[in-house]
Amino acid sequence: MRFPLLCLALVACGRNDAPPAPAAKSGVEVKRMKPGEVNAPHHDAAAMASAEEELLSVETKGSIEAALNGTVTKFEFLPTGSNVAIFKPDTGVARVAIGGAPTATGMPLLKLSLDGVQLDKLVLPATLEVVAGTPPAGASARVEYMLTEQKLWQAQPGGRVTIESYTGKRVQGTFAAKLDPRSTAFGPPIEVTNGRFDVELRLNGAAPGS
Repeated sequence: MRFPLLCLALVACGRNDAPPAPAAKSGVEVKRMKPGEVNAPHHDAAAMASAEEELLSVETKGSIEAALNGTVTKFEFLPTGSNVAIFKPDTGVARVAIGGAPTATGMPLLKLSLDGVQLDKLVLPATLEVVAGTPPAGASARVEYMLTEQKLWQAQPGGRVTIESYTGKRVQGTFAAKLDPRSTAFGPPIEVTNGRFDVELRLNGAAPGS
């Protein structure tokens, strides 16, 4: 009986259940992120791709505020990729995106999209409306509210976004819309009133305002 017990004792002594010792730390180089390296909620990678030489922060300057069903909400986290003016002369693509979230988690996200808009060419103030179906040629607006990645509310026809001023990179204006959920299971419609924005945009091919 002693021989088997001795074997078991030797096997037990040979085991090493302790976690491995941590590797020695080496110096870590800290660098500023470029557009392709930014990993933050709702950054538009396509919008950033043509400006990779620029060094960007994750958040831009400004403010967005609106009453949602009567409750005033401040969208104080403004992702750089969600606040951009794009103009591509070779394709004629012109678009302005404005968006923000109450906190740095990135949700819920309020998004204003102005399609067919070349900011420096607009006669201000200019009001763009939400239209039904596929927007026709010309300028139009979209207003969306994302509670999560899966839960989306979209503006119905009649919603409006007004650009009041555009100076340098800064754009100011107002907005209002009725948002319907993509599924009734998400909750009731959201009435957006007294919306205001004052945001510094990233210019991707777009000219600054005068």
